[in-house]
Amino acid sequence: MQRKKEEELIQDIKIIKNKLIEREPKHFGIRDIIHSFFGSLIFGLTFALKGLLVEVAVLLTRAQQILIVVSTLIILTFEIYFIGYKRVRAKEERKFFQFWFKRLVTFYLVAILVSFFIIYIYGLYNLPTVGSSFRNMLKLVVVVSMPSAVGAGLADLVKRYRYG
Repeated sequence: MQRKKEEELIQDIKIIKNKLIEREPKHFGIRDIIHSFFGSLIFGLTFALKGLLVEVAVLLTRAQQILIVVSTLIILTFEIYFIGYKRVRAKEERKFFQFWFKRLVTFYLVAILVSFFIIYIYGLYNLPTVGSSFRNMLKLVVVVSMPSAVGAGLADLVKRYRYG
C-alpha cells in the first residue's frame, strides 16, 4: 500500500514538472489557431496603420517582396524551433518536419488573412499611394504579413510554452 502511494506521488511530481517547468508542446489544435489570429491581429494593426509602411510597400520590387516572404518563413521557422520544438522530448516520435510544417502553414495563412482583413477594413487599398491597384494592394499584404506572421507565431508559441 505504501509503495503504491509512493509511485503515485512520483507520477504526480513528473506530471507537475512537465506542466510547470519543462512545458513540452502538446499537439497542434484549434486553440493554437485562435491564439495565432489574435497575435497576428495585434502585430498587424501596429504596423499596418503606419503611413510610411504604405508608401514603402508600393515601391517594393518583386525581388524585395520575395525576400520579405522568405525572411518571414525563416523567422517563423526559428520561432517554431526555439520556442516550441526544442522542448519536445520524444523527438523520434514527433519529427521536426511535421511539427514545423503545420505551424508554419497555419501561421503564415493566418497572417495573410489578417493582413487582407486589416487592409480591407481600414480601406488602405483606397489610399492615393496605393492607387486602388490590386498589385499594390498585394504588395501591402506582403509587407503587413511579415509582422502579422511574427505575431501569429509568438502569440501561440510563447503563451502556450512559456505561461501555460
